[in-house]
Amino acid sequence: MPRNRKMGIQTLLLRVFLPVVALAALLGAILVYNRINATILRQFDDRLIATSALTGALIDPADHDWLIGEATAGRDPAAAERDIRYRRNVEPMRRIRDRLGLTYIYTQVTSGPAEVRYILDGTEGEEHTALGSPDTLPAETMTGLRDVQRLRDIYVSPVEYQEKWGLLKTAAAPVYDAGGAVSGTAGADVNVSVIRVATQNALFLSAMIGIASLLACLLVTLQIVRRVARPIERLTQEALRIAAGDHRPPADGDTPREVRDLTASLAALSAHATAELENAATRAAQHRLAASEAWLRGGESGAPALPVNGPGDRPPDTPAPRAAPVDGGREHAAISAEVIDHMAALASIAPFDRLSARELVLVAQHVRPRSSPPGALLIERGQPAQMLHIVIAGRAMAGEARAPSLFDVPSLLFSLPTAQDYHAGPEGMQSLCLARAHLFTIARECPQFIVGLLDMEALPSCG
Repeated sequence: MPRNRKMGIQTLLLRVFLPVVALAALLGAILVYNRINATILRQFDDRLIATSALTGALIDPADHDWLIGEATAGRDPAAAERDIRYRRNVEPMRRIRDRLGLTYIYTQVTSGPAEVRYILDGTEGEEHTALGSPDTLPAETMTGLRDVQRLRDIYVSPVEYQEKWGLLKTAAAPVYDAGGAVSGTAGADVNVSVIRVATQNALFLSAMIGIASLLACLLVTLQIVRRVARPIERLTQEALRIAAGDHRPPADGDTPREVRDLTASLAALSAHATAELENAATRAAQHRLAASEAWLRGGESGAPALPVNGPGDRPPDTPAPRAAPVDGGREHAAISAEVIDHMAALASIAPFDRLSARELVLVAQHVRPRSSPPGALLIERGQPAQMLHIVIAGRAMAGEARAPSLFDVPSLLFSLPTAQDYHAGPEGMQSLCLARAHLFTIARECPQFIVGLLDMEALPSCG
């Protein structure tokens, strides 16, 4: 059987944290890339939509109708493009194309089931398309163009391949004639290579963010591991030293709070063990001394009775002392500091100020502290209260008025619906809360509590 390999806490923490850190950095990089890529595509869609709609709105309907007539009649396209009616419409399109970095911007009309004719073209140079030039488009694009003319809406295509132009993403908006009817579409295209460049930049940025976050997380993880592991290792060595019999208190240093608490507990344990050993040695010496004296005197067999130092040292035939009446100071010493704080707070609030120390202990042991932020709803209007609220700091509001220091006693005792909302005041509220069952117990065990409520007129009248 292979031996169990011992693993230090620092190695264990690194084995746990490092895969988590690497996975978190990878997921963060993927999330950043997806968000940036989606933002880039959305920006291109918005740019194409805005450009095609603006182009369609800028074109003069009369000029465009004349250019459509020239293209349909088959007249000289060069002569038509020199005409002022062509130039004053195409020049703004060229400026828009150059300013926004688009690949193509143009207008077109459908001339067949899968064919269009270009009218205005904002491209210059070898890629310029002359007036009236025909082109065949994919079926999905043709369907989108017909929807633009029929629905007067803007169409945005996915990235698709066109035999003449390559991979493009297109947007088309309606162009109106002089009579207000849709006569064609204004198109704006961007080549997929432009999108790829932006996407590659996004991928590089995501990789850099992932690497930077990974390095930052590694540094933070190493600091955490060193901060946690080293004090625990030192504390382990101190515990082993004390277990070996060296009861010197453990050294205290700059360590986390939890480790300091463990160190203090270990020091207390070491001091307690040392004291117990010393007491045991003292009792053993006293026993030996008493036995020796009895033997030397030749008295009765057995050692004389030893002084009673505690319940464990009392002879079996010695009756236990009777319990003394409850005293406030002794009772406080036997209960927690939290209960004492609750007793001090309750003693200043009527009708709890009428209770004895024993009765205050009974109440303080069953209340629970609660902190309410400003405006927090405590009891909803029309609902019976589920607990008694005792305000010890801040204030509560009953509707628009200030609520009493404890509320709502009638609703809690008799399951009555409250007449208004109770909520924490503008500065918030600190309170002690008492459940319904405990309130009934206190009312039964502490008659002065009920008398105080009656004096405060906190209970409904019986007459």
